[in-house]
Amino acid sequence: MIKEDGFNSTRRFQFTDITNKLVRVTAGSGGEAILIKGSEKTALIDCGMAYCGEGLVNNIKKELGDRKLDYVILSHTHYDHIAALSYVRRAWPDLVSFGAAYGKEVLEKESALKRIEKLSEVAWIYYLKLKARPEVLMDGLRVDRTISENSIISLGEEELSVFETPGHTNCSLTFLLNPYRILFPSESTGVYIGNGQMITGMLKSYSETMESIKKCKEINARYIISPHYGLVPEKAAESYWDYAANTSNLHKDFVLERIDKGASFEEIIKDYKNEFWSESVAEEQPVEAFSLNAQHMVQNIIREFKK
Repeated sequence: MIKEDGFNSTRRFQFTDITNKLVRVTAGSGGEAILIKGSEKTALIDCGMAYCGEGLVNNIKKELGDRKLDYVILSHTHYDHIAALSYVRRAWPDLVSFGAAYGKEVLEKESALKRIEKLSEVAWIYYLKLKARPEVLMDGLRVDRTISENSIISLGEEELSVFETPGHTNCSLTFLLNPYRILFPSESTGVYIGNGQMITGMLKSYSETMESIKKCKEINARYIISPHYGLVPEKAAESYWDYAANTSNLHKDFVLERIDKGASFEEIIKDYKNEFWSESVAEEQPVEAFSLNAQHMVQNIIREFKK
């Protein structure tokens, strides 16, 4: 059993307890990348941030040896999950990237690519304490093959089943690795940070978030790998979906209570940051990204509940 001791990157990824097919190849804070060494094909679940790109490639090469990386599978198109794809593709030009159809459309928009580039620059400076503006590699940031509900990605004896789970983004996907029944839930269901606590992933829609939590719970996976966290301890996994639903309700009610009291949008954002910004959150994203997410979430809650 994995010991529960809070939000600690040195403890979060002990996949050898369940299978030697999974390896954490992440090269820095703020975004995770999990390598699956299938019997026939290899796949990377998400890529992490651009500033980790070269380190990520080195970590993958150490694990694969003479094998090549066949697939990159994207849970959604936010910069902290996708920005290192360009670096990975440079190392393995023939790899195939999988993602949602909506995600493919997003990455074909110049405005979205500029946003990814800007946030990647901010993160690079934030995590590496740079003084000068870094140059972010953007070539190859695309979805090659679209996947959707009930799609199957074969790795040989292993298969990834795909579930559409919006709420965080419209392109958010969840994956179940069989035969191990290991679930990679999308960030729509939240981010576990230890000790029964979660960060909400609800950005686009409360109702879609709750439906995605319900869908993931009904999959009845044996193991859960939470975004930005890793393998959820057995005891916490028993209540994981309750944590997810309760956290989404907490954030939704927090915003609605302030709206009902007549608070302005700016006041709500300020209160939200004071309440939910913490050292645990800071480990995973710069304050600029947190604030941007908060603005989107509040706007969408207003749209959904205060029509």
